[in-house]
Amino acid sequence: MAKRRVFKTRAKCPDINTDLGTTSSQRHLVGQTVTLERSSGPEVNILMDGAIVGQLDPEIGKQVAVALERRQSFTATIENAFPNYDKGYKQTGAYIDIKVEYLLEKGQPAIETKKGWRLLESPESPPAATSFFTKVAGVTFEGRQRIVARCSQGELLTLVREPNNRHDKGAIKVMRLNGEQLGYIPSHVSRGGDSSGLADRMDRGDKYQCRISSLTGAGTDTLGVNIEITDQKPTSVELATQVPARLPWTVSASTNQLSARTTMVEGVRSTAQPSLVAAPNNKRTSRLLLFAVVALFLLVVAVMHFSK
Repeated sequence: MAKRRVFKTRAKCPDINTDLGTTSSQRHLVGQTVTLERSSGPEVNILMDGAIVGQLDPEIGKQVAVALERRQSFTATIENAFPNYDKGYKQTGAYIDIKVEYLLEKGQPAIETKKGWRLLESPESPPAATSFFTKVAGVTFEGRQRIVARCSQGELLTLVREPNNRHDKGAIKVMRLNGEQLGYIPSHVSRGGDSSGLADRMDRGDKYQCRISSLTGAGTDTLGVNIEITDQKPTSVELATQVPARLPWTVSASTNQLSARTTMVEGVRSTAQPSLVAAPNNKRTSRLLLFAVVALFLLVVAVMHFSK
């Protein structure tokens, strides 16, 4: 009897011409079905609407090519898409993450994939976050000096992609939480000299935290802002939502032990603590109810006795 198997992989597709600089455009591709077809060589082409847009990774492609030779059928669906840029920040195709399903007959080899970026190690041990420091560019334009003067060290900021910026499609705005703009991430940081820059990473879904590390220029005419940018790794709780978790069963009955679980966020702690108090309250309610029933029974017996 055939068994349903699934593998996931990422493929470079230089012939996808859709502008994926905006999130809405990326979502437009998600859910679309692509076709896997063997080429004249050992490669496996990826077809979208009948046109070749890219190829599978060679290592996986060799296995799929062999399976296609024995008339194995595959159903491939796009799960994510993000643009690929050249050094001039011009889009040169895209990367797509695809989910491939197939039926594996007994005795046939399954498609083997490497343990990659998509797989999580453990819900208990999230990867350590990394950070770097840079300064905010453009703080002297459009009255931003008045905004900088109201900032404070340690203040949290947000980074917002601006792919439609007419001067720089890799622009990233630096914003205060109240919506005021401080400036932009310097272009050498947003682009990084190639497609591995911060803007490209944000376009593919990476998330970052930002805070003011220091304010410069006090007592001068020009104020500056230095910031720390940290890649936002998933917390233990976030990982637990992606992997079968035992969180509800691992909460200790001791409030002190619960507080010691430093990996839990406040929201989980506030949810867990009422459950620790609920058990005694339920027991007390049961006892009061039992007492009331016994008292009522004795009252009925007494009334029947005296009525005789």
